[in-house]
Amino acid sequence: MITELLLTIVIISFVIFYRQRRQQMAVFKEMGLPGPEPNFLFGNLLYFLWRPLYISFQNWCKIYGKTYGYFEGPTPVIVSSDLDFLHEVFVKQFKNFHARKVYPVQVDPDHDENVHMFFARGERWRRLRSIVNPAFSTSKMKDMMPTINKRVNELMDIVEEKRMDNKHFDMYELFQRLTLDTIADCGFGLKSESLTSKDDVCLQNCRNVIKDTTKRPILFMLGFVFPSFHSLWISIYNILRYISFNPVFWLEDNMARIVKERKSKKASRVDLLQLMVTSEFDPTAKTSEDDADIIDSVVKKRFLTNDELTAMCLLFLLAGYETTSTTLAYIMYEMAVNPEVQKKLQEEIDENFPDETEQPDFHALTKMEYLEMVWCETLRKFPLASTVVARQCMEPSKVQGIDIPSGMIVQANVWDIHYDPKIWGENPEQFKPERFTTEARKNRHQMAWLPFGGGPRTCVGLRLAQLEGKMAIVKLFKKYSFYPSKKLDIPMVCQEGATIMPKNGVQVNVKLREHR
Repeated sequence: MITELLLTIVIISFVIFYRQRRQQMAVFKEMGLPGPEPNFLFGNLLYFLWRPLYISFQNWCKIYGKTYGYFEGPTPVIVSSDLDFLHEVFVKQFKNFHARKVYPVQVDPDHDENVHMFFARGERWRRLRSIVNPAFSTSKMKDMMPTINKRVNELMDIVEEKRMDNKHFDMYELFQRLTLDTIADCGFGLKSESLTSKDDVCLQNCRNVIKDTTKRPILFMLGFVFPSFHSLWISIYNILRYISFNPVFWLEDNMARIVKERKSKKASRVDLLQLMVTSEFDPTAKTSEDDADIIDSVVKKRFLTNDELTAMCLLFLLAGYETTSTTLAYIMYEMAVNPEVQKKLQEEIDENFPDETEQPDFHALTKMEYLEMVWCETLRKFPLASTVVARQCMEPSKVQGIDIPSGMIVQANVWDIHYDPKIWGENPEQFKPERFTTEARKNRHQMAWLPFGGGPRTCVGLRLAQLEGKMAIVKLFKKYSFYPSKKLDIPMVCQEGATIMPKNGVQVNVKLREHR
């Protein structure tokens, strides 16, 4: 009797669950949007087990058009490469699409005290952004130049050692060490000596944190399939991290210690942490009463709390380490396989810095047009952060005639946009910096280039990343020429992780320039 009753309850529960799922997954048909047929349990997630997300988006675009829908479990996601549609979402209707996508094991973006700026939303995001923005002003960037220059010089010493060995080496690995030491030093005074020590504990922990994003696929899958159990997945994830001595704990502990020390005594350092510690929230900035119910007392404070400072430091450390090094790696790849572009870049460097011993200054770096074109074209070909260029609808909205309900995700199909011949001309696979001349930019849609998103939530640390990266590029190519080694992947083979990164690094050979 009891067995029959339990079986009946299970069957009824399954039928109810199944019907609810089918209703949830009928939303795109009701909206009139095409898309791949979802599995009632997984949605379209199984598709991503065999191919990267960005490749899947491109494949579906060929079948269903520029705007379509798919499901992550029961969660509907609109994917679009329609530039006008994306401009509405990211810019014109930003107040309705100010939130980023919430991931299965992510902390609560509204109420958890240790939320950083990337995941924060509403008034909380506006407050954090207002406090942090002054830390990336032109004057602050100039103050960081000596530190950046010091770290780049350390990189140059290592490259010279590699040249003397006359063997190929991985520039991606060296760029990772450079960017970690630079952001640790410029950011928080964190002692990182990865350029001089491959066994540096900070480097190993940062690498392991990035690797950890691709681990535990079953837990992430469960989080996507059953999002209503979000708190449970968070708890399990934290337990697993604790048991396995997750490296993020080491980083968080060190960041918390540095924050506590910095706030307890007056510091003379000029770095991001000190600027955030001393910054005030701008009281003249307008506050939306409509968002008052989504923030708590912590959000209303004028200064960053210790938890917020720790979270922000961890964000800047990992983002500054990974995205900048990966961008530099792709630039090095393109220079190695396009010697004519490398030569033209070297000519601009020689023109701006004719003296061999001259140190690049801030204004000179920002005025180098061809270097900027190379930087932008690299990020067009390799939009490494494209999978996080997404927004969540916070209020029912109408975009290009499509009614979008609250909670739905809009994902930009960045790779499809960046390889669209209607935007970029013939052979978008070809590396061509001339796509980013001043005139070409003027005639191009605002949303045609989206390596780090668009609208008010674009990357706040982009200027620092460019400054560091351009300093490294100028010094390297002023002295050396780089060539592809036999072990370099041509064409480049990418893998999807925290970013879209070179799977096998960037293996190159180096020689002193013959005519300088």
